[in-house]
Amino acid sequence: MKLMMHCLLRLFCMLPVKNMVLFESMSGFQDNSKALFEEMMAQQLNIKYKMVWFVANPETINHREYPNVRFMKKSGLTRKSLRYLYYNCVAKYCFYTHETLGYRSDNQQIRFFLTHGTPLKDSRGCFGPTEHHTYILSTSSFSADLRSTSLLGGADKMQILGFPRNDTMYREDKGTNQFLEKYNYKKMIVWLPTFKRINNSNRMDFAMDAAQDVSLMSPEFFQTLNEKLASADTLLLIKFHPNQDLRFVSFYDLTHIVTLSNAEMLDASIDLYALLGKTDALITDFSSVYFDYLLQNKPIGFELGDIANYSSGRGFLVEEPLDYMPGEKIREANDFFKFVRLVAADQDEYVLERAELCTKMNHYNDNNSAKRIIKFLEMDGTNT
Repeated sequence: MKLMMHCLLRLFCMLPVKNMVLFESMSGFQDNSKALFEEMMAQQLNIKYKMVWFVANPETINHREYPNVRFMKKSGLTRKSLRYLYYNCVAKYCFYTHETLGYRSDNQQIRFFLTHGTPLKDSRGCFGPTEHHTYILSTSSFSADLRSTSLLGGADKMQILGFPRNDTMYREDKGTNQFLEKYNYKKMIVWLPTFKRINNSNRMDFAMDAAQDVSLMSPEFFQTLNEKLASADTLLLIKFHPNQDLRFVSFYDLTHIVTLSNAEMLDASIDLYALLGKTDALITDFSSVYFDYLLQNKPIGFELGDIANYSSGRGFLVEEPLDYMPGEKIREANDFFKFVRLVAADQDEYVLERAELCTKMNHYNDNNSAKRIIKFLEMDGTNT
């Protein structure tokens, strides 16, 4: 089988490239890949290029909304897998956040690693070699340094153009708006816990094993938290990481706390970054999403109950990670309650610190990142 695949690849790579664009994102029809794709659709580049998306469940997508776009299942030894090989050999452009696309070894194919954010956590050894990528996307010079460190190379391939998904924070989104219409609240906070255990993997990202994978999580904590949120007329949305093994997460049916898995968001067509744009504050631990959220300059609470375990395990790319966390530090339940109270009262002491870090992490502060990528690649026929 491997010999046959190798022969097919050699044959397909001898064919000329076509006006074809490939997309992939680990989290599904989301993230930087989707935001870039939507800008291409808005510019009607689907007329010039045939576009192909590799997703886990093509049947969940309304194909009629996207003319000249093919949605294909990622894996499986079927006829589609041969088509997958063919497309990866003849596509002119390949955009991906996790699973590398594109097999040509000549300069006729552009392979753009859009990444899944700017790393603060030490992710060295989690990615393959950078030789395959034509370009690697970043948001600033400092962010590019962090990313090239995590990739063990690729500094010469970095393109500081901004993340397309950040554009979505400034825009209206139908699915996200329909979801939020179901709730009444004065303030809304999103909590994005980072996974410890990955689905279908023995990998753990923390040094300590535990029965629960989210710090502070207990029935008693959530009951009290719900009471605090209700008195502050505040809604808390807990959105779990796409990789989180949900067997190690407890859900609670409470009036002012809503939990969302990645699958639920995909089913309801809720865009995470459109959702972030509607929020009043963010709670995270050390997830890189807060570097993006700095563009909103809204309060950020850093849930640090596991930072000691993390530091002794996987670690960070910077010497003093707390220097890169401009916001309230949450180490225990009372800190969490305090953050909710401050957000409800519009009390915020970190406006200037966030703005300063945002300048360091984001060269651009606008909603034009996808447009910059398209112009940089001259896909729309314009020159840079």
